[in-house]
Amino acid sequence: MSIITNSVSRSVLAGLTLCIAGASVSAEALESNFSYMIVEADAAGNEQLVARESVKPGEVIHYQLSHVNKTEDNMSGLVIAAPVPEGVTITLGAQSSSVPAVFEVQAELDPENEGLEWSSLPAMRLVADESGTLRQEPLPEGDIVAVRWNLSEPLEAGKAALNVYRVRVN
Repeated sequence: MSIITNSVSRSVLAGLTLCIAGASVSAEALESNFSYMIVEADAAGNEQLVARESVKPGEVIHYQLSHVNKTEDNMSGLVIAAPVPEGVTITLGAQSSSVPAVFEVQAELDPENEGLEWSSLPAMRLVADESGTLRQEPLPEGDIVAVRWNLSEPLEAGKAALNVYRVRVN
């Protein structure tokens, strides 16, 4: 079985979100680019990123989100968010940001609260045991449906932010 990465990347791109707290920004103000590569090992076992149109179960997709502030002013309150598409599982520990940011994941964390919630890492969830008592346990990577970076500092005029995460094909 193989998955065409164009459809996986389209679903990620469709869900890609950029939020700016308390401000509206025109499309020209922030130039955004989304790209992906497939992680492979070369003959020596070293990791390399390659462009391919399909992936197989077990392979890793490396997503990159870049944003350039095209204005003459610093942008503060930026939140960069992206989905974890169906058919893949996030690989925690592989995420990064070129600027100071708080990384968070989205999942169902509390059965008493309807809907999805955000959590920084390590993320914990509440589950009910046989008696109905709620207990905390680590959030499985497979339950994560989205990721986001809350930029801790303003993105300076003319500067770029690069955010990276990886997923493994189920």
